[in-house]
Amino acid sequence: LLLLLLLPMPFVWLDLVLLLLVLLLLAEPGVPAVVMVVVLLLALLLLLPASLAARPNVVLLYADDLGYGDTGFNGHPTTKTPNLDFMAHNGKILTSWTSACPVCSGSRASLMTGRQYTRIGTPGVFGPTVDVGLPLNETTLGNQFKSAGYATAMIGKWHLGQRHMFLPAARGFDEALTIPYSVDMGQARMTSCPGADAALRQAYLQHVDTQHAAGVTADPAGSFLPLVQQSHNTDGSINTTVLEQPLDFTHVAEKYSDFATNFIAAHKTEPFFLYFPFSHVHTTEANIPLKEYSGCLAQNSTKRGRFGDALAELDWLAGNVLNAIRAAGVEQNTLIIFASDNGPWLEQKVSAGSAGLFTGRASGYWNTGKGSTWEGGIREPSFVYWPGTIQPHQRTSELVSSMDMMPTLSRLIGVPVPPDRVIDGRDVTDVLFNNGTTQHKVLFYYVEKLESLGPSAARYGKYKAHWRTAPGLGGCQDCQAELYPNPPLLFDIDADPSEAYPLTQNNTMPKDPELLQVVNDLQAALKLEKETMTYGKLVPPPDGPGEGPGRYGVCCDRNKGCDCNGKPYPH
Repeated sequence: LLLLLLLPMPFVWLDLVLLLLVLLLLAEPGVPAVVMVVVLLLALLLLLPASLAARPNVVLLYADDLGYGDTGFNGHPTTKTPNLDFMAHNGKILTSWTSACPVCSGSRASLMTGRQYTRIGTPGVFGPTVDVGLPLNETTLGNQFKSAGYATAMIGKWHLGQRHMFLPAARGFDEALTIPYSVDMGQARMTSCPGADAALRQAYLQHVDTQHAAGVTADPAGSFLPLVQQSHNTDGSINTTVLEQPLDFTHVAEKYSDFATNFIAAHKTEPFFLYFPFSHVHTTEANIPLKEYSGCLAQNSTKRGRFGDALAELDWLAGNVLNAIRAAGVEQNTLIIFASDNGPWLEQKVSAGSAGLFTGRASGYWNTGKGSTWEGGIREPSFVYWPGTIQPHQRTSELVSSMDMMPTLSRLIGVPVPPDRVIDGRDVTDVLFNNGTTQHKVLFYYVEKLESLGPSAARYGKYKAHWRTAPGLGGCQDCQAELYPNPPLLFDIDADPSEAYPLTQNNTMPKDPELLQVVNDLQAALKLEKETMTYGKLVPPPDGPGEGPGRYGVCCDRNKGCDCNGKPYPH
């Protein structure tokens, strides 16, 4: 019974061994109590270390701005994602993974905490020089794994605050190699490859360097994109080093790969958690040709242009992680989860991804991706892969939210979720590892800065409701936000995933009894959500040494204007 409480869910079989020992002892007449106690203690000593060593490793791969229609396993005709496709087809594809927020920081805050980003107070996007971040009283997945005795690492785009107290090493991760925010929040370099495409270099000359939004350029740290490495000293203090600023996009994936594979090799004999939120395939600033990047091996490697090359490099990184897991001999004991933070930034045209069939046809406009709560903005490509535990060639349409990772993975590793706060995610263990059903009755989706309206949309079984619709990030000409207070704009999302045929019309209550009941259920749930939702407020921590207005950004050397590695591309 003691081990039943201590062991992670997949290893309860060890308890059965102990129970068998107990039954055998009880069945043997005349066995002294002291002998029973000694045998049980020996069993505990022998089995507990084995169970701890057998605790599953977890790798969480999280793409940036990748759409549902971008991957090979979801049917894109010219994408090259063989490694992602292999894991998807040999695991379980999650066709209804949805992000809790249709833009970057909010999505990551909800993933890390299991909570609605509005409840936390996180904005949709943190700027590169702000004085706030993910509140310090929030518990992250990194904290959870660390409390369970795991080695933890983070690689890639963080975007939950760039001040030292908000960076990964202060949020539960032993080590990190990170771009602290989106790759379009500062200029970067792109060193030449052999046989560089002259047309691409010429294309750069047609661009004009862009300035950041008002207030950002007051801190020169916002002008150049940094690559930051973090580790811990033996006394628990944190080492933070700006390796490059501006970083070099041509070689950043190689650095990611080396960091990931070295971490896996170094911790193959102990449980580890690797959080790898790729900085790919988000668009860059305009000084990079076509606003997309990849290393020399990936450049011109696909039929899909610069975006396809960037995605091919992401896939290469995922393959290197899988190969390192195999080389370490721990593939059978490693859960790999793949998803994306939000839908494609459609305003970026061919430099952005594809939402696939999630087009929001009833909207009447094209921009239904990133930044919107149409399916194209929140429904993401996803799978889980765990040989020996998850059988291959599976697919489920059960609803999974990014917020579900907190309760689900906490159960997997045997630690409780924080009891002193609302956890909006649900335990989807039975969905991932069995043929279970979603634990979400009504799952709400929010858009930033609309507190008076409450949620914009919700899922309720096979139904999708919109109380407000609007185009995605960047908008579109003559596109308008629309409100549907009662009844909401309703779709059967299973039969009509492109949201083309509304079940409610002209703000008129449906006459069909089933639909009327659905609307009434949703309106009751919305009323309760509005009454119980508390919107968080961010409070900046006190300034540390060297900090102050205009000095919150990550900077290699302020005497050099945060430009320590040469001029942005072309150099």
